[in-house]
Amino acid sequence: MRTHGLRLAGALSMIALTLALAPPAQAGPADPGTGPQESAQARWEKRWSPSPRRDGVNAFEALEDDRRGSHPEGRPHVYVAGDAWRFDAHLEDRDGSDRMRNEVRGMRTADGRPLEIRKDEIWRLTYQMYIPDTLDATTSFTHIWQLKNSDVGTPVAQVSLPVVNGVQKIAARYWTLEDNKSHDFATADLEPIQNKWVTTTIEFTSGDAGYMRWVLQDGRRTIVDEKVEGIDLWWTEEQYNRPKWGIYRSIKSAGLQETYLLVKDLRAEQLGPATPPVKLPPPDRGAGAYEAERVGNVWEGAAEPAYCAVCSGGRKAILIGGNVYDYAVIKGVLAETAGSRPMTVHALVDGTQEFSVSVNGGDAIRVPMTGSKDKVTTTTVPVDLVAGVNTIRFYSHTARSPELDKIVIGQGS
Repeated sequence: MRTHGLRLAGALSMIALTLALAPPAQAGPADPGTGPQESAQARWEKRWSPSPRRDGVNAFEALEDDRRGSHPEGRPHVYVAGDAWRFDAHLEDRDGSDRMRNEVRGMRTADGRPLEIRKDEIWRLTYQMYIPDTLDATTSFTHIWQLKNSDVGTPVAQVSLPVVNGVQKIAARYWTLEDNKSHDFATADLEPIQNKWVTTTIEFTSGDAGYMRWVLQDGRRTIVDEKVEGIDLWWTEEQYNRPKWGIYRSIKSAGLQETYLLVKDLRAEQLGPATPPVKLPPPDRGAGAYEAERVGNVWEGAAEPAYCAVCSGGRKAILIGGNVYDYAVIKGVLAETAGSRPMTVHALVDGTQEFSVSVNGGDAIRVPMTGSKDKVTTTTVPVDLVAGVNTIRFYSHTARSPELDKIVIGQGS
């Protein structure tokens, strides 16, 4: 049986993530406005209700609009259309060799702070969606909503469009990490809800023994209201769960059409009081230190900052390398004079891995490293800097690179 690690709070000894939530009680009737029985101590509180016109795509933590650059003339694939967000899927779009993806991930408040779904919290997401008849169910995968975290590639839960015994369906499912398998716990016929606005509600406990409830309504008519309990919806030691909306599908199914998805009236509620923001230790502000998560850096493709219990500043840059798309760039590296400088790379390494490093667009410098994912490893290489501002790119075209904590530029000889 998999053993779950401690949350970032304990690992950093500086993060207060104590929750005052009651355990989920018996669900109410088939009304998405009712969930676990409320009490004076725990009530549903609105945490997020973005407006397309006011917030645009900034309502979300990140945008995954053709992140591989396969169809630039089709951009934007994700944009505001009237009072809804629209996700386009063209036949040319690719996110790898066998799939396409145009999604948004996470939720962001009006003040720019990401909303983090943490361990044992209870959340309810409600929105309307419009599925045209060109967005067909497929014999391979087509997902229109996901719950994921950045530590694990496998999704935690999904709303998908499968073909079951030759019939197009819409399904709610959860995944089991041990065997990497999905489990549909509720389905409905897809065709009767196409070309119209329908309302869906996804309610869940983000925990080791959680529950997930899916409600699908056509106006006042409830099509589905199903709940599954005792499922593992928490797979991470340090990160947090976040929802994704959009179209993510295989290109291997026959008869794919160019299509789109619309969502509107997004709303997220949490049972109980809002959790205080995570408090991280300060970054390294020593001479020549540049954190991977520093504001102004660039993270392309899947690369992104994430929590890190053992890193300075409490963050690292993950998912660097493995292709030409996923890389990180540290910008604003200063040098008073031109010349060679020692650069010490701090990273978490899974066995033996390496970075390719390019300074100001120059030739690649190989940086091999050997270490473990629970301890920061360092190695030092010389780099040639120009006087003034430099840019250093970390990448690998062949395999995943280490997870980058920071770099420290030393004095020249």
